[in-house]
Amino acid sequence: MATSPRKLIVLSRQPGVPSVTRLLEAGLRLGATTFVLNPDELTVERGPAAASRGVLLRGVDGASILPPGVVLPRMGSISGEYSIAVVRAFEAAGFRVINSASALLRVRNKVTALIELSAAGIPVLPFCLLRHPADVERAAERLGGFPVMVKFIRGTQGLGVMKAGDAGTAVAILSAFNALGFDVYLERFYSPRHSRDARILVAGGRILGAMERVRSRHDYRASIHLGAKPRAYEPSDEERGLALRAAKFFGLELCGVDFLRTREGVFVLEVNASPGLTGISEAMQRDLAEDVLRLLLRRRLQPSER
Repeated sequence: MATSPRKLIVLSRQPGVPSVTRLLEAGLRLGATTFVLNPDELTVERGPAAASRGVLLRGVDGASILPPGVVLPRMGSISGEYSIAVVRAFEAAGFRVINSASALLRVRNKVTALIELSAAGIPVLPFCLLRHPADVERAAERLGGFPVMVKFIRGTQGLGVMKAGDAGTAVAILSAFNALGFDVYLERFYSPRHSRDARILVAGGRILGAMERVRSRHDYRASIHLGAKPRAYEPSDEERGLALRAAKFFGLELCGVDFLRTREGVFVLEVNASPGLTGISEAMQRDLAEDVLRLLLRRRLQPSER
């Protein structure tokens, strides 16, 4: 791989998804040499001390991947330890990484991220992490009663999100997934008729756009990947402040902060370190991938590298 002073590497296990394609195309328009690499196909080794600070990355062809360059990880909460190690290796090798491995680790587990947010005074929905089936009914009562949402602690794109209308269903879901080695948590359910689901895109400490996700009539999940429709959204001052605060709290240069606006107030649902750009670009009627890269590359590249 040729070294370029304006080299942009997008790390993704799904290189063909629209958001990655948009980023690569935007990078080319901005004059960067762009690559997409699957972290599972990269090798990390302890190289000679003179090369890449002693840490060396190689592609599938065995060629060295050397700095300078900017690395943008596009790995959601289901990314494994290997992918995180690859991001850490890029940092150690001297690349400029947007969203550090430490930041990715903090938001990968939804429950620990919610615990951190709550401890910092950022409002989150009532939830309960549990494993014992006998505790399910009491936990649901404390959350406001059934139905409740049952969520994987590392779900993505609406997958691993289920609604349980009674204790028997919730216990069955909990027991089945615990048996398979997956932890789930219960979260208070708000009817779509009495709530609004929105996302704010934050890049480089600035808000670049926001959208409301309008659920399909046939699905209770507000995920663009599952048929929800994006619509332009004007966030309140409270939502804007919470989005910027959450991004800064986790040390994320790029993220999507998801909210649920209810009659009881605004709650942060999740902080996504690999936000999709297709739906929100459609809602805003402009290509946010180029806006994101223009801002982040300007912040990340030193004058000598521009």
